[in-house]
Formats: sequence, C-alpha cells, structure tokens
Amino acid sequence: MKTKNLVLTAMAVFVAATVFATQLPTMNVIPVKNEKALVAFETMSPANFELSLKNQRGETVYYKKSEVPVQNYKLVFDLKNLENGNYHVNLKHGNCTLDRLITVSNGTNLKVGEEIRMFSPYYKFGNNTLQISYLNNSQKNVFLNIYRDGQYVTGKKLGKEMCIQKTLDFSKLEKGTYNVVLTNNSNEFQFTVQK
Repeated sequence: MKTKNLVLTAMAVFVAATVFATQLPTMNVIPVKNEKALVAFETMSPANFELSLKNQRGETVYYKKSEVPVQNYKLVFDLKNLENGNYHVNLKHGNCTLDRLITVSNGTNLKVGEEIRMFSPYYKFGNNTLQISYLNNSQKNVFLNIYRDGQYVTGKKLGKEMCIQKTLDFSKLEKGTYNVVLTNNSNEFQFTVQK
C-alpha cells in the first residue's frame, strides 16, 4: 500500500511539474548569420510583453512593447553596429522575466548564455509598512530605492539570498506618492505606494 501511494504521489508531482513548466514562457537567442541573432519566445497563455536589449552600462539599445497579448514572437537583431561587449536580452511576460546574456565580439562572434528566469516581486502596502517578497533566482545583489516626485528619498541593499523578504517602515515619510524600484542585475521592477 505504501509503495502504491508513493508511486501515485510521485506521478502527481511529475504531472504537476510538467504542466507548470509548459505554461512558463521560453526564450531562445540563436545566431543565424554573421552579425545577426534570432530572438524567439513562446508561451501557453497570451500576455503583453516587453523586449529589450541593454549594453553592459545598462543603456537600452532596443526596446519593444506589444500592443496586444501574444503567445509567440520572433525578431532578428542586427548586431553589426554594436560595440564589442556583453548585452542582456530581457523579456518581461506577465509576472515572469527571462534574461539571456549575449557576448558580441568583432560583430561576427556571438556567445549566448543560459536563460535566467525571474519572477516579479510581491509588494503589499498597509499600516505604513511595505512588505516585499522576492525570489532571487540569479542570486545577484538586489537593491531597493524609493523616490518621491522623481527625487531620491532612500535606498537599501537587500542582499543576494535566494529568498528575500523585507518590511520597510513608511511612518516617518510625508504623505504622498512614492515610486519603489527594486533592481537585480539588469532587471528593474517598479511599484507605486500612496501614503
């Protein structure tokens, strides 16, 4: 009886994991010719997306935001005018962000890194406290900065642990609208707080 229950439990976990994995978006970056790369993604559930290419200084080289929800998208990047270095191809789709590091060398050599999957942080504001929960898959340093009317108010390094959970006290801040920005490597997540 125990063996039967164990087998059924293992099968249920396997089926659940398979279903969950097929619903997550995937992004491929494939060198197709010298100086060009095909970026393609697909997912089971349509959603709006944002696709960007940023250089190692964080400057945006390319940006596209969909106007309607889509399940797949393809684009060929022409890299011949890019300087040598590292670039991040970043896709935001629903609450999931996919990131791939590409290295351009002499315009003809292209190396593509592993896909890093991240999920948007969870924010909750109430009783003058902001609760933040973030699954830091890449385990890079995470920073949180708070702005009011475009002016920097305060910031904090949250660390690079896998699971980050913090509570911030807003009781000493003036009433108003605050923009909370969480950054991790080349990714940025924003949340507005009305105090």
